[in-house]
Amino acid sequence: MSAPAAPLEAQDPERARALKAKIRDRVTDVRRHLIALRAAMAEFGEDFDLDMFQRAYASEDPAELNRVNAVERGVDKLYNTIAELTAFGLELAEVRPRAADLNARRDLANLRRIGVIGPERARRLERLRELRRLLVHEYATATAEQVHEAALIVADEFAPFYDAYRAWIGRGFSSE
Repeated sequence: MSAPAAPLEAQDPERARALKAKIRDRVTDVRRHLIALRAAMAEFGEDFDLDMFQRAYASEDPAELNRVNAVERGVDKLYNTIAELTAFGLELAEVRPRAADLNARRDLANLRRIGVIGPERARRLERLRELRRLLVHEYATATAEQVHEAALIVADEFAPFYDAYRAWIGRGFSSE
């Protein structure tokens, strides 16, 4: 990913190089995970049938639960990639300080505020963030419907998010 210099490079070229390497690592690895998530979703019918998914989610059969777990893990992996790319990009753009606590809600709001993503994409990614929080931290009460919704959001939104992100980097982290 060759891009114009990031604002951070003037102040901390070593940190900028490290962040760009992390971005490259995530981007290089993400395609196979998106394909894997879509394949896991297709196990539940061509249109990722909610009824089929609910039955597997409630099943005692380990093979069925493993199919559900493949969807959940795919959601988590791709969400984490979105959150990391966002944090790394905002730091490179000097919108997010290096020492700032991890806060995906704030970071996604900042991407929207500076014009990298539009309001509808921001709303959907915020919904994904909330669903992922429930799945990871409230997993005992998470529902099949929540996992299903999160999978649909990340499968639909990852590529457009990445396109907007890549365009932002290509503009030298400018919102215009």
